[in-house]
Amino acid sequence: MKALPLFFAASLVANAALVTVTLRQAASGRTDGGHPGPSSSIATTSQTSATTPKGNGMLPPELVAALNSQNVEALRDLLRDAGLSDDMVRALVQMQIWKKYETRFKALQPQPDPNKPWWKNDRDQQNGYFGSMTKAQREESRRLQREVRDETERLLGPDATQQRWQDPRLSFLPAEKVKALQQVQQDYQELISEVNQDSQGFRLASDAEKIRFLQEEQKRDIEALMTPEERQAYELRMSNTAQQLRNKMTQFDASEQEYLAIFPLQKAFDEKYNQASDGYSPQPERDQNYWKERREAEQRLQEQIKSVIGEQRYADSIRLQDNDYRQLEAATQRLQLPADTPTRLYSLRDTAAAAVQQIADNPNLATDQKKAALTALAASTRDQVRASLGNEGADAYFNNNGMRWIKELEKGNTITFNKDSSNWSTKALPKEPKKAVAK
Repeated sequence: MKALPLFFAASLVANAALVTVTLRQAASGRTDGGHPGPSSSIATTSQTSATTPKGNGMLPPELVAALNSQNVEALRDLLRDAGLSDDMVRALVQMQIWKKYETRFKALQPQPDPNKPWWKNDRDQQNGYFGSMTKAQREESRRLQREVRDETERLLGPDATQQRWQDPRLSFLPAEKVKALQQVQQDYQELISEVNQDSQGFRLASDAEKIRFLQEEQKRDIEALMTPEERQAYELRMSNTAQQLRNKMTQFDASEQEYLAIFPLQKAFDEKYNQASDGYSPQPERDQNYWKERREAEQRLQEQIKSVIGEQRYADSIRLQDNDYRQLEAATQRLQLPADTPTRLYSLRDTAAAAVQQIADNPNLATDQKKAALTALAASTRDQVRASLGNEGADAYFNNNGMRWIKELEKGNTITFNKDSSNWSTKALPKEPKKAVAK
């Protein structure tokens, strides 16, 4: 259970006034189903506080006794008999369950040192989820959280709100398998967190091996929960490839059939070249042959994707993934500019690339003249952006690295935009051959 108990308790206490008013309404025998207006609620509460002596029977004595005791079963039954909603019953019963464990949870928390200098932190305090709790305290905290969860479910059944927040991508699984899956993931997350905590900020190769082993075991346990068909559906929705591919599919505006066609292509590439890092193991050294092979494989992958979605949609997706274009979209919305502003300004890169090629290939221009022409092209491009975005908008755009390639033109360098990505490359103009010195 990842929710901290103190936070959980605070959220329940915040509803105490509402619960009290509701209980009083139920105890007073309201049957019309209506709700008093704000003024009547306040008046009732104020009058009760001012004129009603303690224990006058405003609430049934047995309900007061259950509220003041640790008999949560009796409290649950009384609240249900009073006609409270299931959500309200759950909130108040959970509060009572928490009260039973509050002292034990607090005992596990490190006690503040009243003599600690207020102007600095402890040098040896680790920044972790469990703070400076010992390993035994962390284990006991997790045990208590599981105990609270189990008692809550025993008394109240499964929490319907958790089902409402369930990841819709897991809707293909039966509810009991979703619950088992979440339990497996939580258990291994706790074990991995324990390895991280024990490392104390200095990770060893053995830490990486422990995490790798736990990740492999988690994968096996998850696969064991499912049928082959369910495992395939899970891979399509929740794998590392799926997580990365989903953003591209948004840019492609892909259909389900297109996703199903692209997924195995991307997965084959990822398994060979995009192995997920655990953040601990050193990455293997790669030679130039590896990177050459990877670039060629990626080019083949992009051609395959292009064949699935078409040339135009592929080109559109490259633009939509470019930070330059996304910033232009944001600027257009913020500054309420014409809708064609992002596309029109983004096309300046194609205009600039063509002009750069003409300048670089012009045999009638010396190197200094070419550099001057590239600088002038940069200034012209900036002026066009400024004319569309205004001075303040253009300044913000350029300061946020919009069209960063313009800076290379200003240095007198050439630029080339990659065909299958939003990346670009730059290089200096070739130097003119030295003239022979007359003897």
